[in-house]
Amino acid sequence: MGTRRSALTFGTEKPEETEKKIRAANTEFRHLRLEEEHRLALLNARWRLDLIRQVRPSGKLLEIGCARGDFLTVARDVFDARGVEPNPDLAESASRVALVHHDVIERTPWSGFDVIATFHVIEHVDSPRSFIQAAAQRLNPGGLLVIETPNIDSLPFRFLKTKWRQFIPEHYYFFTPQTMTKLLSDHGLKVETCVSIGKHASLPLITNRLSRYLPWLPHVNGFSKLTFRVNPMDIMLVFAIRQAGV
Repeated sequence: MGTRRSALTFGTEKPEETEKKIRAANTEFRHLRLEEEHRLALLNARWRLDLIRQVRPSGKLLEIGCARGDFLTVARDVFDARGVEPNPDLAESASRVALVHHDVIERTPWSGFDVIATFHVIEHVDSPRSFIQAAAQRLNPGGLLVIETPNIDSLPFRFLKTKWRQFIPEHYYFFTPQTMTKLLSDHGLKVETCVSIGKHASLPLITNRLSRYLPWLPHVNGFSKLTFRVNPMDIMLVFAIRQAGV
């Protein structure tokens, strides 16, 4: 299931320790302007919400790893939305949008959700099995679990190998559609859909991400209004249903 580990852990340690390690792992990365990150994040959040509402149009929703609350901002308009976030700064920001529990999912006291969504979190956790088990226990029978995560069985990985963009310090578990399906099935969740997805992007975002490999690239913040969708073909979106009686 997991194909790479590092010393960075997330899920069983204290949230303060997790937050400190993630900050240290990203000290050399160039940051995109916060306004641009937020603008694109909201566009992607609305797109994700539209997909979810095709399966579950309303109900009680929990986002695991809600960060600063971009998805909760759009989800709260149609769902009774809550979040879980271990980073204290992000949890404080998200709590201005919705009710947020500052911790990890394994220690979250809530349950009875119709939808649980988690975007680019499972690749960070110390134990994917513990993570999925905790999510499944908090989901109603027939409820929907939505997971977005890198797909290591992808053309970009096969072509780039160790230079694949997802090999960053805080990613240490990777999945294929097959291993994800097996993991979810082991916890009473049946995969209904698994698709390759893209995201909204802009020229500043593209140059920002490429700067990890090409640090000489200039900043191009003046082109942020030019927005388009890109699909790098290495991210999968999984919809799974909790089976009754499991």
